[in-house]
Amino acid sequence: MRYSRILYGGTARFQGLGGAFGAVGADFSAIATNPAGLGLYSSSEFTFSPLLRMSNTLSNYNGETNRDNRFNAGMGDLGLVFNIKPKNSTSLRNFNFAFGMNRQNNFSNRVVIEGVNNKSSLLTQYVGILNNDYLTPNDINDRYGFDISLAYNTDLIFLKDSANRIYANDAPNGGVIQRKTIRTSGSINEFDFAFGANLNDRFYFGVTIGIPVIRYYETSNYEEFKNDTSVHYFQSMRYNQELQTQGSGLNLKLGIIYRPADWVRIGAAVHTPTYYGNMRDNWNSSMDAEFDYSITNSSSSPLGTYDYELTTPFRAIGSVAFIIGKIGLISGEYEYVDYSQSEFSADDDFSDINREIQHKYGSPVNFRFGTEWRIQNFLVRGGAGYYGSPYKNSINTGEIYTGSLGLGYRAKHFFFDLAYQWSQMKEDYYLYDPSLVNATNLTSTTNTLTATLGVRF
Repeated sequence: MRYSRILYGGTARFQGLGGAFGAVGADFSAIATNPAGLGLYSSSEFTFSPLLRMSNTLSNYNGETNRDNRFNAGMGDLGLVFNIKPKNSTSLRNFNFAFGMNRQNNFSNRVVIEGVNNKSSLLTQYVGILNNDYLTPNDINDRYGFDISLAYNTDLIFLKDSANRIYANDAPNGGVIQRKTIRTSGSINEFDFAFGANLNDRFYFGVTIGIPVIRYYETSNYEEFKNDTSVHYFQSMRYNQELQTQGSGLNLKLGIIYRPADWVRIGAAVHTPTYYGNMRDNWNSSMDAEFDYSITNSSSSPLGTYDYELTTPFRAIGSVAFIIGKIGLISGEYEYVDYSQSEFSADDDFSDINREIQHKYGSPVNFRFGTEWRIQNFLVRGGAGYYGSPYKNSINTGEIYTGSLGLGYRAKHFFFDLAYQWSQMKEDYYLYDPSLVNATNLTSTTNTLTATLGVRF
């Protein structure tokens, strides 16, 4: 879901209209949704869009609330459009080539979860797994080298009955303060190569070859501290994990815009599934334990690496825009995507995981709306978006709401745009097995300020 759910970024004009650009066109970011918009360009153009982003996540776990922020700067888009007007052509008014980068997802975030748990510990889950599998200590190291073996090697888990291979821990029923901090960074940046054409100022079509590049980094620190006098020997534990994911993919986007009258445009686009053929995860973990009498133990995992392939879903976008003379426009679009179509593949068998994806995810309703109004050389914009829950059977929430405002200035060979976008998502997060721990309610809010400087030539 992290790599399949796309929240399109890009230019400030695109953001200011809530991303509802499928039938509007003549914006570099539009080639990432409907490349037919490239056909509406009447001149060549260069744009770049720096951005500032602040993410804020509010967590509520067992009645305790925590909040944390993360601030980062980046680039929303960088692009070139070349306009060519053919000579001696009565129907082909112009055709355009474009290439550059559009940001899709930004993973910068920080989450802090903390609360008292009098029902279980993370170690409760580990003990349950071991007692169900009937494992020897050597089996633990071979099978669970990145988590349970660390707990065993630091004496957080011990063999209570060697004859029957029964394991235990010092806080089976909780009585601990639990805290987890998750820091994420990275992005999906798509490098787009596009072609668009204009036929008789009525039909516009375009093609984009997209090469998305994934960079994802996550560091999590999970801690437990004794909070009940009935818990003996155990004092605290710390479990640290690091994950890096990198990969690049390939997709094709096809689009068309039809203008039956000067005041209306109708657009449609399809995106092939994105195939990531060189995904790689690198990860490691470590654990520290503290007991009575200042006894401390530590253990570290080996360095893990895994290569695999990922295919994200097909997309279809339908859009319409109403043009009110030279003073304004209103646009909207609907995006269809079925997240259950995502698939993993590798030398190992992923059939069970792919069946779980098909069972867990569905095809939500995704809408985007936008409007723009001109006052001489100045423009005022507004937009909104709704991305429905990707989950089936209400197993989680995950809805995303967006709202945006924007300003712009247009001169003959120069333009400048500024946009503010707000988005919010609520979802449940579980520190470990949901049958053992209550959900943490997360509310993630992002505020993004994007500026675009463009030159026409």
